[in-house]
Amino acid sequence: MKAKEILDKILAKDVDQAEVFFASEKTLKIDVLDREVEAIDEIDETGIGIRVIKDKKLGFAFTSDLDETVLEETIDQAIQNAGNSERDKFLGLPSSIVVQQEGRIELFDERINKTSIEDKIKIALKIEDAAYKADKRVKKTEKVSYSDSESEVTIVNSNGVNANYKLNYCGADAGMIAVSDQEMQMGFGLDFVKKITDLNPEKIGREAAERSTQLLGAKPIASQKIPLVIDPYVGSQILGVLAAPLSSESAQKGKSLFADKIGQIVGAKSLTIIDNGRLKNGLGSAPFDGEGVPTQETKLIKNGKLNSFLFNTYTANKGKTKSTGNAARGSFQSLPVIGPTNLYIKPGDKSHEEIIKSIEKGLFVTRVMGLHTANPISGDFSFGASGIMIENGEKTFPVRGITIAGNLIEMLEAIEAVGSDLRFIADIGSPTLLVSGISVSGS
Repeated sequence: MKAKEILDKILAKDVDQAEVFFASEKTLKIDVLDREVEAIDEIDETGIGIRVIKDKKLGFAFTSDLDETVLEETIDQAIQNAGNSERDKFLGLPSSIVVQQEGRIELFDERINKTSIEDKIKIALKIEDAAYKADKRVKKTEKVSYSDSESEVTIVNSNGVNANYKLNYCGADAGMIAVSDQEMQMGFGLDFVKKITDLNPEKIGREAAERSTQLLGAKPIASQKIPLVIDPYVGSQILGVLAAPLSSESAQKGKSLFADKIGQIVGAKSLTIIDNGRLKNGLGSAPFDGEGVPTQETKLIKNGKLNSFLFNTYTANKGKTKSTGNAARGSFQSLPVIGPTNLYIKPGDKSHEEIIKSIEKGLFVTRVMGLHTANPISGDFSFGASGIMIENGEKTFPVRGITIAGNLIEMLEAIEAVGSDLRFIADIGSPTLLVSGISVSGS
């Protein structure tokens, strides 16, 4: 039964608004260990989520069984759930909006499907081989995996939304262990791309080798205030922590460090944070969000000023504004929440090397631990870190056993330079960042 036919069945049961969300996903994962295939896992999942609104009450139900009788039962369950929920005047489904045709984004790479399992295994093996060849101190494999995913989404609702897309992507990651003088360090390399021809297994392997060896022989340093050069991977982790406070739901509930700060300065003038659901080759790109609203580019922080939050239809109704196309849906089993699409810090014009050369004494931060414990309301944080000391514009010795503490807004305001080397880790990206005057606690 087609999604539109299911919608018609729901509307015949006297509801005010209804939505049918169909999603299917196929994933493949290949693990290799010590130059042998360890596991090949294939998962295929399909299902339908049904939302109904009656008398300003929301009901939801889902099923992976597309049998007509089961679908009827799922519809009835959604309507029953609506009857048992609380009234909410802000509930509503989006109206039909024409998805932008200009600058259409490429979502599907046929070459991923046409590449054989054997060739995908070779990609994973090349990664592991490249890691061992890059540095003789790399002695063990923690994990090397190739993976790809293909999904299709269809949304129809009673307000005229009728939209569909199909997308896929692929990628790989590696964890390698380096050994020196009985000391072991693990490092990783990874990349996820929209086109399989953009996947470079040798580069991933070399990155894993470099990250596993760069902290061998690391030692603590004395407590001090020192400039930090933040690696793009760490910058992406910090930006990931900021995603929740940049949600309109968090702001409306007063649970965001950015609440009531629209139009205010919350970062350095060099800082612009963008969410772009139509970014070319972005892993989070799609023509519409999890409830059928067209995606868009949203400048959340522009030149240091808080410009917007991320909205879905519900929070837009509550805030008397428009959705930014950020209704995120993990699967057909869940209701839409708010989430970023492709969230990134706009790159600047200084290379990583130029930033390093500008530092007389500082720390290049390559790893952090416990960043998720940052307080999303106050912005206060304290997390463990490791990295490489910078002296007279050169990276010198590795450092570990330190703690970095401060406040997220104060850190954003203290950004002195933004690098040109934007790097995405999945759908969150950051270039190298230079942050001044941060407290580092050491030995």
